[in-house]
Amino acid sequence: MPLNSVNDMQLEEYQELFKDFFMFKRENGILEIRMHTDGKEAKWSKELHRALPQIFPIIGADRKNEVIILTGTGDYWLREFDKESWAEIEKDNKTFRKENYDWEYLDAHKLCENLLWNIDVPIISVINGPGFHTEFPLLCDITLCSNTAKFFEGHLKVGLVPGDGQFLVFQKLLGLKRANWFMYTSESFDAKQALEWGVVNEVHTKEELLNRAWELAESMMNIDRVTRRVTTAVARRYWKRIFTDDFSHHVTSEMYAMMTSDIKNHGHGDQDLPEMFDDLKKE
Repeated sequence: MPLNSVNDMQLEEYQELFKDFFMFKRENGILEIRMHTDGKEAKWSKELHRALPQIFPIIGADRKNEVIILTGTGDYWLREFDKESWAEIEKDNKTFRKENYDWEYLDAHKLCENLLWNIDVPIISVINGPGFHTEFPLLCDITLCSNTAKFFEGHLKVGLVPGDGQFLVFQKLLGLKRANWFMYTSESFDAKQALEWGVVNEVHTKEELLNRAWELAESMMNIDRVTRRVTTAVARRYWKRIFTDDFSHHVTSEMYAMMTSDIKNHGHGDQDLPEMFDDLKKE
């Protein structure tokens, strides 16, 4: 089959296919992708957990996307855990063990891996507020965050091994001792500290965030196309090496502990994270 007869999925197609999870906007080669649930703050459902690793290769394969901006909706990056969605696979140990590989183990791997390996253009993440699962926006080439953002590693507090990539990313960005502290204590750090420690590149008000991201993206578009894309491969190589060496061990450790614990009593630990946000908001 000749190559010119093979067409990658176009924006009109994937924005319709993934409309329940993402809103898309593209101008002059810059694609903005924004997570949402019913047009509001995104809920962490098992479906979104799968949609993210599915959308990354698709937007990466679309050669009309030259710079990508990844962000969330509302005042939180991810705040609410969709208990009803996850309950389908966590109603008892037998069901959980049967469904775990596809919905937890495999999707957790591919969420980070597909971002790193399947997108060949710069990615600017815009963390629009406090939230859990900040591992994948922190893996992006440039990360901006709201001055309301707070970061934490809450797995141990809810009875889980910290294996989904959050702790691994913290180890590299915060340093080992500092990462250990936040992992064992489940304390949070704010946007100012994140900037001082090199976790994010810039901090802005929520109203300024996207404009600044688009400004940076437009600046990147002034770079020669091939140079920009090859530079992205060079910049991302460091993360690829770390994730090749360590990531699967982290995920597997979390899954093993989940399998051997009584999930009928406490379920998927992430469902307790929204209560942690209520405490963070009061600080």
